[in-house]
Amino acid sequence: MLELDPGMMIWTWITFAIVMVILSKTALKPILQAIESRELSVKENLENAERQRLEAQALLEKHNQLLSEAENQGQKIIKENQLLAEKLRQEILERSRAESAILLEKTTREIEALKESALAELRAEVADLAIGAAEKILLENLDEARQKTVVDAYLQSLPKTMNN
Repeated sequence: MLELDPGMMIWTWITFAIVMVILSKTALKPILQAIESRELSVKENLENAERQRLEAQALLEKHNQLLSEAENQGQKIIKENQLLAEKLRQEILERSRAESAILLEKTTREIEALKESALAELRAEVADLAIGAAEKILLENLDEARQKTVVDAYLQSLPKTMNN
């Protein structure tokens, strides 16, 4: 079994204490400094990461705001263009209506003028026909049946376009 030797225990404790004193004088300070340096570096890195995260978040918010503004401006431009297109459509429609009204009135006047001219020509032709028929009737002193035959013959002798 295991026996405890008091002398060996004392020398183990004395050796341990000496090693600890030597280590604390030589190695403990550099180890503690390295740990502190590493702790400080980690802390700086965490602060740096937090600062960069905040900057990235601010940039993201700014980007989202700019995107929203661009979208709003795009919608505004679309609405303005739609209003402009509607205005142009209305102007073109009004211009077309005005031009068609002017053209309709001009055509109506031309038709009326042609109608009046045709009626005047027809009146002149009818007057000429009446005078011609009266002249024939006066030249021939005839009874009523004979007068009707003379007028019908005179009308038949006229060109076909005049009969219609």
